[in-house]
Amino acid sequence: MTGTATRLLVVDDKPENLDILVHYLANSGFELAVATDGEQALEIARSRPPELVLLDVMMPGLNGFEVCRELKKHPGTAAVPVIFMSALGDTESKVTGFQAGAVDYITKPLQREEVLVRINTHLTITRQSRELQEKNRDLASLNSQLQEQIDRRIEVEDKLQQADQKLSALSVREAKQWGIDAFVGQSRKVCELLDDVRSLQQALRTNVLVLGESGTGKELVSRAIHFGSDRRDKPFVAVNCSAVPAELADAEFFGHVKGAFTGASSDRPGFFASADGGTLFLDEIGDMPLTLQAKLLRVLEDGLVMPVGGRKARKVDVRVVAATNVNLQEKVALKTFRQDLYFRLAGFVLTLPALRERAADIPLLVGYFAEQLAGQMGRETPAVSPESMARLRRYHYPGNVRELRNLMEYALIASRGAAIQPQHLHFIEPFLTVSGDGYDEQAGGSSPGEVVAYGAFNGLNRNQMRSSAGLADSDEASVIGAGTDEERVLKLAGQEQRVDNTSVQQWLGVDHARASYLLKKLHKEGLLAKCGERRWTYYVLQ
Repeated sequence: MTGTATRLLVVDDKPENLDILVHYLANSGFELAVATDGEQALEIARSRPPELVLLDVMMPGLNGFEVCRELKKHPGTAAVPVIFMSALGDTESKVTGFQAGAVDYITKPLQREEVLVRINTHLTITRQSRELQEKNRDLASLNSQLQEQIDRRIEVEDKLQQADQKLSALSVREAKQWGIDAFVGQSRKVCELLDDVRSLQQALRTNVLVLGESGTGKELVSRAIHFGSDRRDKPFVAVNCSAVPAELADAEFFGHVKGAFTGASSDRPGFFASADGGTLFLDEIGDMPLTLQAKLLRVLEDGLVMPVGGRKARKVDVRVVAATNVNLQEKVALKTFRQDLYFRLAGFVLTLPALRERAADIPLLVGYFAEQLAGQMGRETPAVSPESMARLRRYHYPGNVRELRNLMEYALIASRGAAIQPQHLHFIEPFLTVSGDGYDEQAGGSSPGEVVAYGAFNGLNRNQMRSSAGLADSDEASVIGAGTDEERVLKLAGQEQRVDNTSVQQWLGVDHARASYLLKKLHKEGLLAKCGERRWTYYVLQ
């Protein structure tokens, strides 16, 4: 093998030998450098290392063996192959040469063909060795990259496994959180409701329609149906139908493909595909547009979802639990809700009782929320005074359980860890107490000798409230007193234990600014004490 521009170093102390070697190698394509002694050879080799050295043994000064040993000591020339040339053909000289680091030993007189063959052979070996080393380095690098990929995959798999474990643990916690144990109550209506929920947990393909006033726990019931069933490990997707823009409803519910419309930069699965295998909770179903109702009906009938811009429908397995606080049958009669969709959704209808319809559960709920909220605030569970419990039982709760929870949260903050007293209760809807009877202990009504009048919940104005409670105009003084506005505010505070801007506006018939002025004036005069901050501000008698 003859290489181009391959640099050889030829070392011999006799010019005639150099001439012969130069003549042998002149037409072989090598670049030749020559040296006539050992020191010169080392200097040339170190300044520009050759690819092979032809080295005479017997030289003045440093002999060939010594030069070879020096070359092997230097990092830049240690790998350069050395071929000895010598008239010494004895075995001992050859052994010494190989021990010094040579790769070959040629006996003089030199033969051109032999010299060329040996040179090319060792150059080939050197190059192949170098290529093998490079391949080994490449292989080592590839192995390192593969190992990194393996390590990354193992790491990803570990994280996926951990995520699966966390998801499993989360599902267990969610099932516990949203299971029927989350329902607090022992009334007959609650017990009947829980029996229905247990049955629906076993009926995996039955669509459910949940009816009830705002705050009665429609989503809680829907989650309990899901997380108590064999669908618990699959998604629970909650959608507020009234919050989905009509122009985006198709894409939101059924998904879209990339480029289906302006802004569709990637595929999107949609609510149905996201809930595949699990439950799709459609809150405020009564607010769904008629055009979308028809498409929803089609999906409920055949289970096929066609994304916007798509050409192939996707089969999904989704249980739909719909909820609303409106009368759907009235909307059906008014032609604003499809009757066929109603029957598709109403595979089973759950009607949740209002809190006033299961007032016997109020003490249990009060205790539950007091313990839960105190734990969240890092406090001990406070006691609830009998007077406070009586007021809580007498209230009508237009916001149902959600309102009761808000009442308790406010009371825990206002009481600052002490027992909850009547002045800590911040009722959204004020009520009047008048002489009368009709107290029903089981139903949780007012105390004996009192009837509760709830005005705002029934949409009554102030005069209608007084009339429905049996009050004549002359009786107003017995309720909030006559006299100046300041005196009436003080009497109201004494009767109700607390007043705020809203209650003053309602009972005195004044605006927000006037009510605020009266309360701040009485506070500044030391007649009222201020409690709470901002929207939670209320006043009690000093």
